[in-house]
Amino acid sequence: MNEKDVAFTCPVQLESMVVLNPLERQITGSMENFISPVLSKENVLPEGENFLPLADFEEQLGKGKRPSGFLILTRKDWERIRDNLKEHQGVAVLIYSLGKFESDDERIIAFRTNIVSPDEFRYLKNKAEKRVRGVLSTGPDMDLLIDTWSDQKALISIGKALSRQRDMDKLLRTILYLSKKITGADAGSIFLLKESEDRGMELEFTCAHTKSLDISYENFTMPCNTSSIAGYVACTGEILNIPDVYMLPGGLPYIFNRSYDEEHFYRTKSMLVVPMKGNDGSIIGVIQLLNCKVDMDVYKGNEAFSIVLRTLDDFKNLVVPFEPRYEELMQAIAGFAGIAVENNRMYLQIKHQFEEFVKASVKAIESRDPATSGHSFRVAAYCLRIAETINKQKQGVFRDTLFSPIQLKELEFAALLHDFGKVYIDPGIFLKGKKLFPGDFRYLMLRLQFLHRSLELNQKVSNNREDETPEKLAVLVEIISTLTELNEPTVIREDPEGIIKEILSKQEWLTCADIEGLPIPLLIDNEIVNFSIRRGSLNPEERKVIESHVVHTWDFVSNIPWPEEYRRIPEFALKHHEKLDGSGYPQGLKGEEIPLQARMICVADIYDALSAPDRPYKKAVPHSKVLSILREEGESGKLDVDLVELFINRKLWE
Repeated sequence: MNEKDVAFTCPVQLESMVVLNPLERQITGSMENFISPVLSKENVLPEGENFLPLADFEEQLGKGKRPSGFLILTRKDWERIRDNLKEHQGVAVLIYSLGKFESDDERIIAFRTNIVSPDEFRYLKNKAEKRVRGVLSTGPDMDLLIDTWSDQKALISIGKALSRQRDMDKLLRTILYLSKKITGADAGSIFLLKESEDRGMELEFTCAHTKSLDISYENFTMPCNTSSIAGYVACTGEILNIPDVYMLPGGLPYIFNRSYDEEHFYRTKSMLVVPMKGNDGSIIGVIQLLNCKVDMDVYKGNEAFSIVLRTLDDFKNLVVPFEPRYEELMQAIAGFAGIAVENNRMYLQIKHQFEEFVKASVKAIESRDPATSGHSFRVAAYCLRIAETINKQKQGVFRDTLFSPIQLKELEFAALLHDFGKVYIDPGIFLKGKKLFPGDFRYLMLRLQFLHRSLELNQKVSNNREDETPEKLAVLVEIISTLTELNEPTVIREDPEGIIKEILSKQEWLTCADIEGLPIPLLIDNEIVNFSIRRGSLNPEERKVIESHVVHTWDFVSNIPWPEEYRRIPEFALKHHEKLDGSGYPQGLKGEEIPLQARMICVADIYDALSAPDRPYKKAVPHSKVLSILREEGESGKLDVDLVELFINRKLWE
């Protein structure tokens, strides 16, 4: 097509318009060169259409008349006559240009680089008629107003959806759905740019939908180069608005691959492809829309999903080129989408990095106590199983309780970090394996052995046959054995005070002076306090130090700038040792003052502590005994009995 050969006018037949006197069915040679490729000479123009050479139209302008009509012009002709039209709005213009053309003149309804088909001409003619009718009448063009209003609503929806959507798959589907809705596209797909280690930059096919085909799509990748339409847009950043991909001229770097159409008996026609750009302006993907659908007679506003293309006639009559205004709209949408996708990627990356930071922190804590390695991870796993099981309850006390995915992650983080405060505790305390520290126990044994030796020497010196020394020595040996056994911690409640009282009652009878003449004590105050421990290996003061780990956990975890959805993590970690009867710590909370998540961590924490293998401060407890202790704590009102029974009955430790 020679650009200078295209120039003719088509007056729109409206009573309110000045109707030009046409040269009926006369076609100049230049016009025939334009029309003949798409219309036979027997039916060069649609029946009833009247055309006027551009020179006659300009003559009408020169006489001061205000002719109205549909102008089909080259870019050069438009630039030549537009000043003569001045503010005259009674025309609708189709511009032909071999090069790129941009204009914000509202009178230009379309821009084409290729010839139009008869069906497309009919569509443009109807559009021109509506536009000129709207300008010359007193009322607005309602179709245009409705379409614009619909586009604005869709843009608002996109802004809302993209700002709050965190799921990448849902985000991409939302972008595609709204893009199709705005443009009336029958099909669409989204490609994201990614780098392959061995193949360089690629376009990954991530999301697609075709209204007229009920098929599933598989993800695939293709090289990011200019040989494909999507690749060309990704490489150059240009927008491609192609009226008919089957009529692409030769010499272009890209081609259209018809294999999809042939495989699914589809006919791709018009195509609009726009690049998605990130915060820094770099291209991160491509939105590709296919087959703009329109009802030639009635505007419905939802053509993307109300019109189904079933036959070749449907593709012929209902598919039109994408309007130029969609280029700007889709450029805006692609900009929103690109930033949303990039932000989503950054969010996921930060989320992943933060999760790894949490896990690394937990490993650092547990490295101080190899005996408890894996404890926090197991507690987190138990908590998630409890929460997921609660989500499935259709009856009972938990039937109305539902944890969202974000709440599950919040619970997991709180459970992972519940013991973080132990990093501030002297390892000697939480690694204390016996009731007495090793040095203190050695000192006790040395003192009692010294007492034993002193009694033997006294017997030899006195040489008194009625001396009770042999009996005393036997009793002392028994005391040493008893204290050695009593030094071992237990998870079962015992009353060691009676044993200690019995030992102390022998103090005066077993009295023997040391080298300074002072009596050698069987037990000193520190030893009495520690041997009186009924459960575990910690005395009251040491237990307070250990219990302070939840406060240290709070101090650390609450200073992390958690996002709003994770704001209760510090609270759950702080309260995981609270008991329903108020006997817990650090605040002595009761009942509903303790969040359900903290109660879940408490059950999981106690179960894992009891069921763990041998530790320095306790022997492994038989599993049946572990469950008995849990039930006992629940029935006594310390643990949430419903959580305990759910945990045990569903065997959530497995």
